[in-house]
Amino acid sequence: MSSLKVNQIKARLRELFEPHLDVSDLNANDKERDQKILSRCLAAFAVYAIAACTPQQAAGSVWDGTGDNGIDAAYFDQSDQCVIFIQSKWINAGSGEPEAKDIGSFLAGVKDTIEQNQENFDARVQARLADILARINTPGTSIHIALVSTGASKLAQPAQTLIDKLLRELNGDDPDEMATSEIMGLAEVYTRLANDPMQGNLTLEAQILDWSRVNSPYAAFFGLIDGLQLKTWWKKHGKGLVAANIRESLGATEVNNEIKQTAATSPEKFWYFNNGITLIADEAVKAPANAASQSAGLFSFRGASIVNGAQTVSSLSKVDNDANLGKVRVPVRVILLKAAPPGFGADVTRTNNLQNRIEPRDFVAQDQQQKRIREEMAVEGVDYQFVRSEDFSPTATSCELIEVTTALACASGDPTLAVQVKTGIGRFFNDLTKSPYKSVFNPSVSGAHAFNATVINRRIEAWIEQKKKTIIKKSGAPWGILIHGNRIMAAAVFRKYGIEKLSKPIKDFEMQMLSADALSAMCEDAYNKMIEATDKRFPGKFLAVLFKNPSASKQVFEDAA
Repeated sequence: MSSLKVNQIKARLRELFEPHLDVSDLNANDKERDQKILSRCLAAFAVYAIAACTPQQAAGSVWDGTGDNGIDAAYFDQSDQCVIFIQSKWINAGSGEPEAKDIGSFLAGVKDTIEQNQENFDARVQARLADILARINTPGTSIHIALVSTGASKLAQPAQTLIDKLLRELNGDDPDEMATSEIMGLAEVYTRLANDPMQGNLTLEAQILDWSRVNSPYAAFFGLIDGLQLKTWWKKHGKGLVAANIRESLGATEVNNEIKQTAATSPEKFWYFNNGITLIADEAVKAPANAASQSAGLFSFRGASIVNGAQTVSSLSKVDNDANLGKVRVPVRVILLKAAPPGFGADVTRTNNLQNRIEPRDFVAQDQQQKRIREEMAVEGVDYQFVRSEDFSPTATSCELIEVTTALACASGDPTLAVQVKTGIGRFFNDLTKSPYKSVFNPSVSGAHAFNATVINRRIEAWIEQKKKTIIKKSGAPWGILIHGNRIMAAAVFRKYGIEKLSKPIKDFEMQMLSADALSAMCEDAYNKMIEATDKRFPGKFLAVLFKNPSASKQVFEDAA
């Protein structure tokens, strides 16, 4: 049966992806040419299924070939702010799994990429590699590692241990995971192809509680659905579940983290806090009513897609506590299109997504400290923009909330605040009544102090960018400190500079500010001491993880400051 399924999916995968693959490196007389093409098609499919991108985009992400450093495909999922790494293995028999040594090579390539080490990659992939490296270096970007094959859905212990070890190294003690993994075997590939939403054949099975029906002018159902069902949907269909939506999952945003937190710790409150989800479907089939439970309806929704609520469903899929997820109640509407006029589904999608998204940082507009700081800067001729705006560009006489928050955190004297900037600056705005927000924005912080810190931090960042250009071997601590340790380095330089000097009036500070050479010398000294400290205290440690760890970062900071 397995080999039959392999043959069934073979033609479909080649049809979807082979026309878009780069196979110029494959010799026409290569006896393994077909096997290699199928493996590349499978890698493209994994990207297609996980990221819900186009077949062309998925095929363009395939690296497989000489000098790929074990990585068969790599793709940046913009909507999820996630870099996806793929290793694929085409197995004709439909059983078995990739060898542990091949998985080890793949994970080593992932490590090299995260640590910005380009040496083990062939010149042919350097252009695409450069883009992935830039994405990984952006704060808030997560990593998803996927192994796809036409074999088993679970790995043997030795191979799984290798993956688990890498995940532990990458995630450290951070409750918000930076890295996740996924195994897609023949069963998962077959199911996702059979339920490809791009082909309009996605069917969702659901039990809806306390349900009611709307008959006119267009048929619809509404009621409650539990969180565990939504998690099951996402695990089975991934982003295909929201194929008709104008927005997919947005990844580990602060709002999405709060959705997860509520579901995991206070499931009984979820209904009160959440707006719910809206689906469209071509038609619905309802099972006969159960006399013992008239309020629970069993439905099959055909041609279905979530058009509002992608963040809710994707966030619930990441909650490990299934018992609590079963207690979560989510409002749900299902709008049926079979008897509706043409274009009605598109109208439902558009109008359900018209609201402007509120971010936690937007609430600083109500904080009197922000207004005071803006007034104090304005008196000295500086424009401080703390209300979110797409048109604002910082200048020599202007600044904005995010860069000021970053500068104040680095200049606070507390390296743990610099670490929090690195792990996600959005955390500063989760609760404006307590730390870390109150640690950097409080009555003791003047407008002059905030702007002067921003000016110095801009100069430190400029030094780091210039230093990067001088590093020939883009690997190891000399490179990693500039990439991953930039905030701790800034904190160390601020201590050397003298934090007390920042509170001078802006004009006085400008006139008495250290020369470029003097500040550069401080940067160079902190940089060299950080290299020495990491090599001595944390040899072989992932720097991407080290500088998200408060205690380890503090040790490096104390050595460098």
